[in-house]
Amino acid sequence: MTREAQKNRQQRKLLRTIWKHRIFYLFVIPGVVWFIVFCYLPLYGLTLAFKDFSYAGGIFGGKYAGLTYFKQFFDYYLSTDIIRNTVVISFLKLIIGFPAPIILAIMLNEVKNHAFKRSLQTISYLPYFVSWVVVVTLLNRLLTTDGGPVNEMLHSLGLKPIMFMGNVDWFYPLIIGSFVWKTIGWNSIIYLAAIAGIDPELYEAAKIDGASRLRQMWHVTLPGIRDITIILFILGIGSLMSAGYEQMLLFKNPATEAIGSVLDTYSIEAGIKQGRLSYATAVGFFQSAIAFILILVVNRIGKKVSDVSLF
Repeated sequence: MTREAQKNRQQRKLLRTIWKHRIFYLFVIPGVVWFIVFCYLPLYGLTLAFKDFSYAGGIFGGKYAGLTYFKQFFDYYLSTDIIRNTVVISFLKLIIGFPAPIILAIMLNEVKNHAFKRSLQTISYLPYFVSWVVVVTLLNRLLTTDGGPVNEMLHSLGLKPIMFMGNVDWFYPLIIGSFVWKTIGWNSIIYLAAIAGIDPELYEAAKIDGASRLRQMWHVTLPGIRDITIILFILGIGSLMSAGYEQMLLFKNPATEAIGSVLDTYSIEAGIKQGRLSYATAVGFFQSAIAFILILVVNRIGKKVSDVSLF
């Protein structure tokens, strides 16, 4: 059989398989349409980074501008600070926020009382559904110097009140702390699912060998969730150029502008407030391009080191 005939045979077999399971493919169509409409078609908007956008010409009009807007961003005297702030905040979120749900999942797995365990799970992932607007408002009420309970407690101890929300020294701890509090429970769900898939006989074998609970966690639980951990870490690396738009926009104020201005908020302000849509698109394009390169690099490293990768 020639290669072409073999190829045609495989194509006919594929078509027969698709037709056999046509009902299932019909269920897939809405999802495919959603991705095309909301994920792939908007990619054309990236061309605005290389064009002079005008409201008269619309998204399909405008003259070709090349790398003009990229040059404008890098020539901006605060561009280095904005990039540095983005990387610092994202890196802190990664090194602190990434292992936190793993630790929580392992701790929850050690809880033997199922009712208590479910209660802890519910309490831990409820903050994920709370809007950042509510979170920041709550923190403002708790930490305000005008009757806030935290500063009232400091005053009762004879200490001076602290303006937490307008203090540069407290900006990063509040950003990272609120991020971990809000996401730790939700992100731990996937690790709990991975732990549930570990063969119980491995734990029994470890017990027979005299391994303590700590040893079982180290030699059975952690290796059992290694693959999913590496995959999620690779995906997390892609967010190193994204500090979180909504959180940073709400936390930032004139007192913390120097360390709170990041690419996420800067691109939105340039596009919405200033009407510089091509410039804002160029900033966003730069942000996405770096994230894509980081994912490729870390994915390649992960594939060589542990044979686990996204693709």
